[in-house]
Amino acid sequence: MQKLRAEELWAASCVRATLPAVVIGQHDDNTSPNTHDFDLAVQGGRTFAALEVTAAVDPELLKFWKVLDGRGKRWIEPSIAGGWAVSVRPDASVKKLRAELPGFLGALEQVPPLYGRDILDTDPGFAKIADSLGVLGAHQAGTNYPGSIYVMPELPTERTGGCVPQTGDALSTWIGEWTACPSRLDNLTKLARAAAVEHHLFVIVAGLAGTAPFEVNDILMRPGAPPPAVAPNLPDEVTHVWVMSTWSGGRGFRWSPDAGWGTFANDADIDAAAVLGCLC
Repeated sequence: MQKLRAEELWAASCVRATLPAVVIGQHDDNTSPNTHDFDLAVQGGRTFAALEVTAAVDPELLKFWKVLDGRGKRWIEPSIAGGWAVSVRPDASVKKLRAELPGFLGALEQVPPLYGRDILDTDPGFAKIADSLGVLGAHQAGTNYPGSIYVMPELPTERTGGCVPQTGDALSTWIGEWTACPSRLDNLTKLARAAAVEHHLFVIVAGLAGTAPFEVNDILMRPGAPPPAVAPNLPDEVTHVWVMSTWSGGRGFRWSPDAGWGTFANDADIDAAAVLGCLC
C-alpha cells in the first residue's frame, strides 16, 4: 500500500470520528489508475461506499505559499522588529522577496512612525523599490513575534470580502458547481468506477490558497454557522459530499440524500498547516 497523504489521513480521521461504527480501509494501492482512496464498510466486512478525497485549491497560490513560508508558518527575520503585513502582486517573484524584502522592511523601520506605516504613503524612493518587488502595501503593527513578516498575495475580491451569509445555502450552491466543473473529472471518474452503492466525495477547502468565495469560507470557518437548507446539485457520480476547510475553527458539513445536511468535527489530531503544505 502507498503511504497516505496528510489530507487523506485528516479526512479519514474525520469520517472515522463521525461514523464510529464504520470501518475505513485504504483502497488505492497505486497499482492502477482512476482508483478511489478509501472503502467504507459495515462491521463484518461488507463494503457499502467508496470515498475519494480532494482539495479546492488554487495551484498558483499554493505554489506561492509553499515556496515563501513553508507550510503556512510565519516568516521570521531576526534583523528586523517585525509585525509586518505585506500584500504583493500575484506575479511577485518569491525568490526576490526572500532576498530583498527583509532589508526593505528594515529600512522602513528606520523612518518614524513605525506603527501602522503604509508603504504607499512613503516617499517616491520607497514606492519605486516596492514596485520592483511587487509590493502593493506594507503595514506594521505591534506583535508578539519579533521579526515576523506575513506576506499575502492579492486575492480576487470575491474571496476576501462580502456579506456574512445568514444561511448556509451558499455552501450547497458552490459545492454543486465546483464538483461538476471539468477540472474535477478525475474525481468523478474514480467514483464512477467504484462498485459500491454510495460514492462519497470529501472536499478540503485550502484556506487562503483555496478557490471558494468569501461566503463559503465564512460558513466553514465561523463557529456555529448554519448548515445549508437546500440540497446540492451534484453530478450523478457523487451521492454524498463532505466539505471542510484548513481554517482553524468552524466545522465541516456533510450531505446525504437520506439525511440532508449535517455537521461534523474537523478538529482531528492532524496539523492543518501540514495538510496545506502537502496539497497538490
